[in-house]
Amino acid sequence: MDNLSGKPQVMKKVNSGLIKQILKEKGSATKAEISESTGISATTVRTLLNQLFKNSEIVSLGFDESSGGRRAEIYALNLNDNLALSFYLRGNNLNYLVVDPLENVIKDSTTPIIEDDFQVIFEDFIDTILSKYPIKAIGIGVPGVVENGSYFAGRELSGWEKYNIGEYIEKKYNIPVILENDLNAAALGFSLNYSKEMNISSKNDLNMIYIRFSKNGIGAGIITDGNLIHGESNFAGEIGFIPIGHKGHLERILNDDIDDITYIDLVSQVLAIINCVINPKFIVIGGEKFRNNLTDDIKKCSNKYMADNIIPEIILSKDSRKDFLTGMAYLTIKLINSNIKLINT
Repeated sequence: MDNLSGKPQVMKKVNSGLIKQILKEKGSATKAEISESTGISATTVRTLLNQLFKNSEIVSLGFDESSGGRRAEIYALNLNDNLALSFYLRGNNLNYLVVDPLENVIKDSTTPIIEDDFQVIFEDFIDTILSKYPIKAIGIGVPGVVENGSYFAGRELSGWEKYNIGEYIEKKYNIPVILENDLNAAALGFSLNYSKEMNISSKNDLNMIYIRFSKNGIGAGIITDGNLIHGESNFAGEIGFIPIGHKGHLERILNDDIDDITYIDLVSQVLAIINCVINPKFIVIGGEKFRNNLTDDIKKCSNKYMADNIIPEIILSKDSRKDFLTGMAYLTIKLINSNIKLINT
């Protein structure tokens, strides 16, 4: 953050984001409480609160009980006028979620798609949503490698196409947009939905990989020490391109309609390779192309390829739609509350 000190407008947005994050965590707070929690001076907090109030990003809940001195005004996030839209396209359906800044669900739905042109699909859909809800940020899950407002996708190692959908939507609607690989979002969402079941006391302790076998390919979202792993070029998790001997890459081999015994052995070896590389506590696996009936056999077979006492728990994903939308909504709300994209360079 030190390199931002000479950029007043950037620091203003960062500090505003800190204030909104505190209000999200506490529910409501006074100026003094915000200043104490954020470390931002009382004068700066006052100025930023006035701006946030003017922009309808926060509301006043009135004044606290007097203890003999001047009563302090209490502030909270404006839940009604700052909604987030998150969506992704799978097959012939567009799945979406509208949530408020506290991640309360306003609308959870799926709409069928007829048009083949993705740009037309997204524009028509967003126009409809904006006519009904005051959307302040949009999150889009995409099946590929994300690069700022664009993403690259392809089924082979070369000839990938670039799609500028995030950049285009942000410019057209003047609404902040965040793109994320759909498996990264799903991994994050799974961790949020099932943290209690996984007995994780702190998100910083979570090490897992979320693998999906789908019609679009084989990919994974990776979380280590509570953080999503993107890699140098955001290519982390593209496990469908793992080379398997002289036969080609993993996705191509699994699409050759191999027999169950070969399938079990191959998937088990891949899980063992992943265990050696990132040592996850959990491997979540599923998707419409995954042979669910072989899950127990894969668990047993993978053990013989893994070191004793370093065997992750293999979990079958039950609701990837829920996982994705939860993760994408979390990231989109984070964009609203931060009001700025910080990119590591």
